[in-house]
Amino acid sequence: MVQTELRWLDMLLSEGSLDILAYLRQNKSGQFSDFLKIKNKRTGSKFSPSTISTRLDDLEQMGAITTVAMRTKRRRVLGYQITEKGLKIVDAAYEFEGRLAKIIGSE
Repeated sequence: MVQTELRWLDMLLSEGSLDILAYLRQNKSGQFSDFLKIKNKRTGSKFSPSTISTRLDDLEQMGAITTVAMRTKRRRVLGYQITEKGLKIVDAAYEFEGRLAKIIGSE
């Protein structure tokens, strides 16, 4: 088996990572329950809680998101916000998608 040197890219391409970043880019912040509503574009089903938990840990480890205390109507809860690094990652992903579309579309 070939070991990849694309550690960060592999992490970002894991299902749910870019979906979470895109959600946070659009909504500024989110709670765990918000991410459970995101549908997998490939399968059409929602991501499992364990997948969401793993992706949040990965994204926080890479500095793309940060954990924050949020206030709801009833109590304080743990939430997440996208960082400047996370915004740059999402922008780069959209740019890369556009470049790939041009390459694939030109064949």
